[in-house]
Amino acid sequence: MKEETIENKDDIVSLGKKLAKLRLAQGLTECDIATKIHVRTSIIQDIENDSVINMPAVFYKGYIKNYANIVGLPENEYQSYIDTQLNRPSIQIIKNYSNKEQTKRYTKRILVISLFIILMIVGITAFLVWRDNKTELVEVTHYISPLTSINS
Repeated sequence: MKEETIENKDDIVSLGKKLAKLRLAQGLTECDIATKIHVRTSIIQDIENDSVINMPAVFYKGYIKNYANIVGLPENEYQSYIDTQLNRPSIQIIKNYSNKEQTKRYTKRILVISLFIILMIVGITAFLVWRDNKTELVEVTHYISPLTSINS
């Protein structure tokens, strides 16, 4: 019984395969179809591979209808496919477009760079003050009394 269902599945040609076969028979490329429908080539590839496309059903139905009209596929051959696809449960993956992680990384970098610059400024200032104080001091190796210099 399982073998029969597998054979039946092989006999059934998907809508994407039909569209691809008709497109190739007319000598059109995926890019040609995409240009005529005004979509990206990846959407045409997804339709031909029967991939689940995450988009509103109205657009999906329109793309398939326009594609079928271009390659000459009658409406009765693709209408049941569209109906089953439109009744599928909608799986929506919500992308996170926030830049929180990237902002955190930039904030950490800015903080580290700022601290480094501040430490450099403090260090250079301390060195210059120390050097100026050192040069102002006079080292006395011997002391001459003022009285002896006056008498001489």
